[in-house]
Amino acid sequence: MFQNIIQDSIWQEKELSESDLHSPNTMDLEPFSDFESQFHLSHFTEGPLLQCWSDVSPVLQKIKEEDTYSNQQNQDIYKRKQKFWNDEEDQRLKYLYNYYEGKWNEIVKKMPQRNASQCQQRWRRINPPKKAKQNWTLQQDDQLKQLVHQFGKQWMKIAKLLGNITGKQARDRYINKLDQSINKQPWTHEEDMLVLDYFVNNGPKWTKISNLLIGRPENNIKNRFYSFIKRNYLGEQNRYQIIYF
Repeated sequence: MFQNIIQDSIWQEKELSESDLHSPNTMDLEPFSDFESQFHLSHFTEGPLLQCWSDVSPVLQKIKEEDTYSNQQNQDIYKRKQKFWNDEEDQRLKYLYNYYEGKWNEIVKKMPQRNASQCQQRWRRINPPKKAKQNWTLQQDDQLKQLVHQFGKQWMKIAKLLGNITGKQARDRYINKLDQSINKQPWTHEEDMLVLDYFVNNGPKWTKISNLLIGRPENNIKNRFYSFIKRNYLGEQNRYQIIYF
Protein backbone atom coordinates (compact mmCIF):
# COMPACT_ATOMS: atom_id res chain seq x y z
CA MET A 1 0.00 0.00 0.00
CA PHE A 2 2.81 2.38 0.92
CA GLN A 3 4.46 1.59 -2.39
CA ASN A 4 1.30 2.54 -4.30
CA ILE A 5 1.11 5.91 -2.58
CA ILE A 6 4.71 6.71 -3.54
CA GLN A 7 4.07 5.78 -7.15
CA ASP A 8 1.02 8.04 -7.26
CA SER A 9 3.00 11.01 -5.96
CA ILE A 10 5.78 10.37 -8.46
CA TRP A 11 3.25 10.24 -11.31
CA GLN A 12 1.72 13.59 -10.26
CA GLU A 13 5.12 15.34 -10.26
CA LYS A 14 6.24 13.89 -13.59
CA GLU A 15 6.56 16.45 -16.36
CA LEU A 16 4.63 15.77 -19.52
CA SER A 17 6.50 15.59 -22.82
CA GLU A 18 5.23 17.27 -26.03
CA SER A 19 4.12 13.92 -27.42
CA ASP A 20 2.25 13.21 -24.21
CA LEU A 21 0.25 16.44 -24.52
CA HIS A 22 -1.70 15.09 -27.51
CA SER A 23 -1.97 11.52 -26.39
CA PRO A 24 -5.46 10.11 -25.65
CA ASN A 25 -4.58 9.63 -22.01
CA THR A 26 -3.48 13.25 -21.64
CA MET A 27 -6.58 14.63 -23.43
CA ASP A 28 -8.76 13.08 -20.79
CA LEU A 29 -6.94 15.12 -18.16
CA GLU A 30 -7.65 18.53 -19.79
CA PRO A 31 -10.63 20.44 -18.42
CA PHE A 32 -13.65 20.97 -20.71
CA SER A 33 -14.48 24.41 -22.07
CA ASP A 34 -18.00 25.81 -21.59
CA PHE A 35 -19.01 24.78 -25.08
CA GLU A 36 -17.58 21.30 -24.65
CA SER A 37 -19.33 20.95 -21.33
CA GLN A 38 -22.63 21.89 -22.90
CA PHE A 39 -21.98 19.56 -25.85
CA HIS A 40 -21.25 16.59 -23.58
CA LEU A 41 -24.12 17.39 -21.27
CA SER A 42 -26.45 17.53 -24.27
CA HIS A 43 -26.09 13.77 -24.56
CA PHE A 44 -27.77 13.45 -21.19
CA THR A 45 -30.11 16.48 -21.15
CA GLU A 46 -31.59 18.90 -23.75
CA GLY A 47 -31.32 21.90 -21.45
CA PRO A 48 -27.87 23.25 -22.44
CA LEU A 49 -28.49 22.61 -26.13
CA LEU A 50 -31.84 24.43 -26.07
CA GLN A 51 -30.22 27.30 -24.19
CA CYS A 52 -27.48 27.51 -26.83
CA TRP A 53 -30.07 27.51 -29.65
CA SER A 54 -32.15 30.16 -27.90
CA ASP A 55 -29.08 32.41 -27.83
CA VAL A 56 -28.31 31.88 -31.53
CA SER A 57 -31.88 31.88 -32.88
CA PRO A 58 -32.50 35.67 -32.62
CA VAL A 59 -29.25 36.35 -34.47
CA LEU A 60 -30.18 33.95 -37.27
CA GLN A 61 -33.65 35.47 -37.48
CA LYS A 62 -32.19 38.97 -37.78
CA ILE A 63 -29.82 37.83 -40.53
CA LYS A 64 -32.73 36.24 -42.38
CA GLU A 65 -34.80 39.43 -42.12
CA GLU A 66 -31.90 41.55 -43.35
CA ASP A 67 -31.40 39.23 -46.34
CA THR A 68 -35.12 39.37 -47.15
CA TYR A 69 -35.15 43.18 -46.93
CA SER A 70 -32.02 43.41 -49.10
CA ASN A 71 -33.53 41.11 -51.72
CA GLN A 72 -36.74 43.15 -51.74
CA GLN A 73 -34.77 46.37 -52.20
CA ASN A 74 -32.85 44.86 -55.11
CA GLN A 75 -36.10 43.75 -56.72
CA ASP A 76 -37.61 47.23 -56.30
CA ILE A 77 -34.54 48.84 -57.85
CA TYR A 78 -34.68 46.39 -60.74
CA LYS A 79 -38.36 47.13 -61.32
CA ARG A 80 -37.74 50.89 -61.26
CA LYS A 81 -34.92 50.52 -63.76
CA GLN A 82 -37.15 48.45 -66.01
CA LYS A 83 -39.96 51.00 -65.74
CA PHE A 84 -38.08 53.85 -67.37
CA TRP A 85 -37.99 54.08 -71.15
CA ASN A 86 -34.88 55.21 -72.98
CA ASP A 87 -34.52 56.94 -76.35
CA GLU A 88 -33.63 53.72 -78.13
CA GLU A 89 -36.84 52.05 -76.96
CA ASP A 90 -38.89 55.08 -77.99
CA GLN A 91 -37.40 55.07 -81.46
CA ARG A 92 -37.94 51.32 -81.79
CA LEU A 93 -41.56 51.69 -80.65
CA LYS A 94 -42.23 54.44 -83.22
CA TYR A 95 -40.74 52.37 -86.02
CA LEU A 96 -42.64 49.22 -85.05
CA TYR A 97 -45.91 51.11 -84.65
CA ASN A 98 -45.67 52.43 -88.21
CA TYR A 99 -44.37 49.13 -89.60
CA TYR A 100 -47.11 46.97 -88.04
CA GLU A 101 -49.78 49.68 -88.36
CA GLY A 102 -50.56 49.76 -84.65
CA LYS A 103 -50.94 45.98 -84.19
CA TRP A 104 -49.77 45.66 -80.58
CA ASN A 105 -49.61 41.87 -80.59
CA GLU A 106 -46.96 42.07 -83.28
CA ILE A 107 -45.20 45.13 -81.86
CA VAL A 108 -44.69 43.62 -78.43
CA LYS A 109 -42.84 40.63 -79.94
CA LYS A 110 -40.06 43.04 -80.96
CA MET A 111 -39.97 44.93 -77.65
CA PRO A 112 -37.86 42.99 -75.10
CA GLN A 113 -38.82 43.40 -71.44
CA ARG A 114 -42.11 45.12 -72.40
CA ASN A 115 -45.70 43.93 -72.61
CA ALA A 116 -48.54 45.20 -74.81
CA SER A 117 -50.04 47.40 -72.10
CA GLN A 118 -46.72 49.15 -71.42
CA CYS A 119 -46.18 49.77 -75.13
CA GLN A 120 -49.66 51.23 -75.57
CA GLN A 121 -49.27 53.55 -72.58
CA ARG A 122 -45.86 54.70 -73.75
CA TRP A 123 -47.17 55.35 -77.26
CA ARG A 124 -49.98 57.55 -75.94
CA ARG A 125 -47.46 59.44 -73.82
CA ILE A 126 -45.01 60.23 -76.61
CA ASN A 127 -47.80 60.79 -79.16
CA PRO A 128 -50.59 62.67 -77.35
CA PRO A 129 -53.73 63.18 -79.43
CA LYS A 130 -53.80 66.59 -81.02
CA LYS A 131 -56.94 68.63 -80.63
CA ALA A 132 -57.64 69.98 -84.04
CA LYS A 133 -59.17 73.44 -84.05
CA GLN A 134 -62.54 73.41 -85.73
CA ASN A 135 -62.81 75.90 -88.56
CA TRP A 136 -66.51 76.49 -89.11
CA THR A 137 -67.81 77.24 -92.58
CA LEU A 138 -70.91 79.30 -93.40
CA GLN A 139 -72.68 76.13 -94.47
CA GLN A 140 -71.93 74.46 -91.11
CA ASP A 141 -73.11 77.54 -89.22
CA ASP A 142 -76.41 77.56 -91.12
CA GLN A 143 -76.83 73.82 -90.55
CA LEU A 144 -76.13 74.25 -86.83
CA LYS A 145 -78.76 76.98 -86.57
CA GLN A 146 -81.35 74.81 -88.26
CA LEU A 147 -80.60 71.83 -86.02
CA VAL A 148 -80.84 73.92 -82.86
CA HIS A 149 -84.16 75.31 -84.09
CA GLN A 150 -85.38 71.77 -84.81
CA PHE A 151 -84.03 69.83 -81.77
CA GLY A 152 -83.23 72.55 -79.25
CA LYS A 153 -79.97 72.43 -77.34
CA GLN A 154 -79.44 68.68 -77.63
CA TRP A 155 -75.78 69.06 -78.44
CA MET A 156 -74.81 65.38 -78.62
CA LYS A 157 -77.60 64.61 -81.07
CA ILE A 158 -76.74 67.68 -83.14
CA ALA A 159 -73.05 66.72 -83.19
CA LYS A 160 -73.87 63.29 -84.63
CA LEU A 161 -75.90 64.89 -87.40
CA LEU A 162 -73.15 67.36 -88.22
CA GLY A 163 -70.40 64.73 -88.34
CA ASN A 164 -66.78 65.22 -87.12
CA ILE A 165 -68.09 67.71 -84.55
CA THR A 166 -68.24 67.15 -80.79
CA GLY A 167 -71.15 68.20 -78.64
CA LYS A 168 -68.99 70.76 -76.84
CA GLN A 169 -67.83 72.30 -80.12
CA ALA A 170 -71.41 72.64 -81.33
CA ARG A 171 -72.51 74.18 -78.03
CA ASP A 172 -69.64 76.68 -77.84
CA ARG A 173 -70.11 77.75 -81.45
CA TYR A 174 -73.79 78.39 -81.09
CA ILE A 175 -73.84 80.01 -77.64
CA ASN A 176 -70.85 82.30 -78.23
CA LYS A 177 -71.30 83.15 -81.93
CA LEU A 178 -74.60 82.18 -83.53
CA ASP A 179 -77.25 82.68 -80.88
CA GLN A 180 -79.56 85.52 -81.99
CA SER A 181 -80.03 86.60 -78.38
CA ILE A 182 -76.36 87.60 -78.00
CA ASN A 183 -76.04 91.20 -76.86
CA LYS A 184 -73.51 92.81 -79.16
CA GLN A 185 -73.81 96.27 -77.63
CA PRO A 186 -70.87 97.84 -75.74
CA TRP A 187 -70.48 96.76 -72.14
CA THR A 188 -71.92 99.04 -69.48
CA HIS A 189 -70.39 100.01 -66.15
CA GLU A 190 -73.20 98.19 -64.33
CA GLU A 191 -72.42 94.96 -66.15
CA ASP A 192 -68.73 95.26 -65.32
CA MET A 193 -69.55 95.78 -61.64
CA LEU A 194 -71.85 92.78 -61.58
CA VAL A 195 -69.14 90.56 -63.08
CA LEU A 196 -66.52 91.92 -60.67
CA ASP A 197 -68.72 91.51 -57.60
CA TYR A 198 -69.67 87.95 -58.47
CA PHE A 199 -66.06 87.04 -59.26
CA VAL A 200 -64.73 88.41 -55.95
CA ASN A 201 -67.36 86.57 -53.91
CA ASN A 202 -67.69 83.31 -55.86
CA GLY A 203 -64.76 82.94 -58.23
CA PRO A 204 -64.62 82.51 -62.02
CA LYS A 205 -68.01 80.85 -62.54
CA TRP A 206 -68.71 82.27 -65.98
CA THR A 207 -71.77 80.15 -66.73
CA LYS A 208 -73.58 81.36 -63.61
CA ILE A 209 -72.62 84.95 -64.34
CA SER A 210 -73.99 84.47 -67.86
CA ASN A 211 -77.35 83.51 -66.38
CA LEU A 212 -77.41 86.89 -64.60
CA LEU A 213 -76.47 88.88 -67.70
CA ILE A 214 -79.01 88.22 -70.45
CA GLY A 215 -77.38 88.20 -73.85
CA ARG A 216 -73.81 87.92 -72.56
CA PRO A 217 -72.35 84.46 -73.31
CA GLU A 218 -69.95 82.94 -70.79
CA ASN A 219 -67.03 83.16 -73.22
CA ASN A 220 -67.69 86.85 -73.80
CA ILE A 221 -67.86 87.47 -70.06
CA LYS A 222 -64.56 85.69 -69.50
CA ASN A 223 -62.89 87.69 -72.27
CA ARG A 224 -64.31 90.92 -70.86
CA PHE A 225 -62.98 90.13 -67.40
CA TYR A 226 -59.40 89.36 -68.42
CA SER A 227 -59.12 92.04 -71.07
CA PHE A 228 -60.75 94.95 -69.23
CA ILE A 229 -62.17 94.39 -65.72
CA LYS A 230 -59.08 92.76 -64.26
CA ARG A 231 -56.78 95.46 -65.60
CA ASN A 232 -58.93 98.48 -64.72
CA TYR A 233 -60.51 97.41 -61.41
CA LEU A 234 -58.06 94.91 -59.94
CA GLY A 235 -54.83 96.56 -61.08
CA GLU A 236 -53.59 93.41 -62.90
CA GLN A 237 -53.94 91.43 -59.67
CA ASN A 238 -53.65 87.71 -60.15
CA ARG A 239 -57.04 86.07 -59.90
CA TYR A 240 -55.67 83.38 -57.55
CA GLN A 241 -54.83 86.05 -55.01
CA ILE A 242 -58.50 86.91 -54.58
CA ILE A 243 -60.00 85.63 -51.34
CA TYR A 244 -63.32 83.95 -51.99
CA PHE A 245 -65.87 84.24 -49.25
